[in-house]
Amino acid sequence: MKIYLVDFENVKSKGLEGIDKLTETDSVIIFFSENSDTLSFEMHQKVLSSKADIEYFKVSVGGKNALDFQLSTLLGFMVAKETYSHIFVISNDKGFDFLHTFWSGNYIDTPSTIVLRTKTITAAIDFSNGSESSAEVVKVLKKELPAQIANDKAAANTQPEQVQPSEVNESAPKKRRSSGRKPQSFDEMFHSLLNGVITEKDYDKVRELFAQSQTKEEFHNALAKIYKQQGTDIYKAVKSRYSRLRDRFCEETPVQTKQEPVPEKQPDKLTEILADICTQSEIDRVRSCIDNTQSKKDFYLSMIKEFQKKKGCEFYKAVRSQYSELVKKAQES
Repeated sequence: MKIYLVDFENVKSKGLEGIDKLTETDSVIIFFSENSDTLSFEMHQKVLSSKADIEYFKVSVGGKNALDFQLSTLLGFMVAKETYSHIFVISNDKGFDFLHTFWSGNYIDTPSTIVLRTKTITAAIDFSNGSESSAEVVKVLKKELPAQIANDKAAANTQPEQVQPSEVNESAPKKRRSSGRKPQSFDEMFHSLLNGVITEKDYDKVRELFAQSQTKEEFHNALAKIYKQQGTDIYKAVKSRYSRLRDRFCEETPVQTKQEPVPEKQPDKLTEILADICTQSEIDRVRSCIDNTQSKKDFYLSMIKEFQKKKGCEFYKAVRSQYSELVKKAQES
């Protein structure tokens, strides 16, 4: 999973180039303020067509570099959680390059997340794919970062330390310092990932659903059945660490000598209707629309709002004749 933190005040619409090429596993947070320019119509269309999870964050202004500080603070929080393999800062501000240096292991016991600044989302995608243009990003870092660090040290009347290009070379192995910390237990890892996503009273139930699942898909379906749309948010928080969590859970859980066979779950009515034209995630969103409407008219408007006109009409027509029955079953459950 990768996330792109966009300094919109700095890059404007140009920095969002490539947003329409992102996938469902990607996330984008666009930081803007009252000083930011408006989004161009062309870029607005690309944002709407993107499969990525996109969030707008209005920065509280009132001081110099307010946006930079808030973006950097959120980045540090995300690195510590180790949810994302890459965190890209989309900005022309070279000051963000020091985040790359800091999180490359020069100062702390470095997590596995890669932090890097690029001018556009396209450049970040190219870097992830190892294309030729990504070499330009690393080349710039090798050239500019040592000079910036040396200048800062000179300004502080300290002896500049020789900085080798290998210190910012992404291909070079990272030097990690042993922190002496004990490995986290399953519950410590699981609780950390879900902190702020669910309440304490829901923790035991979500943990039970995880214990009962054998795959990501089973876990996602179980969450969606009980928590509806919130189930997707819970799943996203855990998804990237599912395999590690499963291994840790199995290490800590005694092996059962006898296991009762789990009956195969039959698909519900809505899944049967939409299985050929919807993904599981889309089915869950349709289910949420059904649960939150009281008439076909409200359901139609809700579908258009959720999926836009083309998809919304297609899914509505498939469900329309069964709508009353589906509402009744939802109320009974």
